[in-house]
Amino acid sequence: MLNCFSKERILILSLFLYSCSPTVKLTTPEPVKINVNMGVVVTEKESPNRITLDPQVADRRRLRSGEVQSLKNARVIGENRDGYLEIINPPKEENYRNWAKKVVSEENEDRTKLYMTQAKIQGKPLEEIEKEYAKKWQEMSYPGEYIQEYNGKWIQK
Repeated sequence: MLNCFSKERILILSLFLYSCSPTVKLTTPEPVKINVNMGVVVTEKESPNRITLDPQVADRRRLRSGEVQSLKNARVIGENRDGYLEIINPPKEENYRNWAKKVVSEENEDRTKLYMTQAKIQGKPLEEIEKEYAKKWQEMSYPGEYIQEYNGKWIQK
């Protein structure tokens, strides 16, 4: 009977405590705002044999792009079949002609660096990379710009 009484007592006591538990309401005048800032840093193990393009090449090409486009718009230069710029109609004025030669030379130097890096990364011959880029540059050319066909003939797109 003692065991039964203690079970009843425990049951009554637990019901009493449960029914009498205080209710606490939390309210704020404005919704609670939680600011969660997350940053993700992705790193990879550096390989001593890793090949990357010099970021200065991309910077120089980007800064030079307006000059290149200006020469294309003037129909002075065009995209040849090997992925490089070529002077088609040399300007008569000497300073302009020299400037055009300088722009073409610098752009072609940087394109060579780009192509050589891509050839190493992709494990392809340089000539194949040059042809792939030639196709890309010619497809990106605007109507009226000069492009060189595979047979060597220059046409306006």
